[in-house]
Amino acid sequence: MIFYYFLIAIGVIITLFAIYNFVNIKKIEKNFDNYLFLITSSKAYFFGATLFSLAILLIISYQVVDYIFDIKIFSIVFFFSSLFLLSLSHLLYYVTLKKKLKDYKDFFKNFEVDLDNRCEKLMLKHIYEKEKNIEKVKEIFKKNKYLCKKS
Repeated sequence: MIFYYFLIAIGVIITLFAIYNFVNIKKIEKNFDNYLFLITSSKAYFFGATLFSLAILLIISYQVVDYIFDIKIFSIVFFFSSLFLLSLSHLLYYVTLKKKLKDYKDFFKNFEVDLDNRCEKLMLKHIYEKEKNIEKVKEIFKKNKYLCKKS
């Protein structure tokens, strides 16, 4: 029985993260972190995760609709509902970020980043994680750009 209460507690925590993401959607700023997140993330991943969690939620809900008031069943349905909310919040955050940062291609022209080259995008992200000074990031990236050969 403790397992089901633990599952509910995890569901509550995941739901709080989802609510936090929904609130932060309104506070999106144009900063380097968000630009990097935008170019290194994939909409397909967020869309797939949302559809997958929704499918699991619908299948489980359909199977247990008669037993929803049992604490065991409720905890499982609540857990998968919270996973769906979290993946939906990530998808909405990404879509909103993409709309708000439409100028990301112009922003990365200064860095001479090939946005079709995943290696260059990840290298830029890694350099920025180590060095927060934008001018130094540009310099280091330009020196090491040759390591990412387009295949």
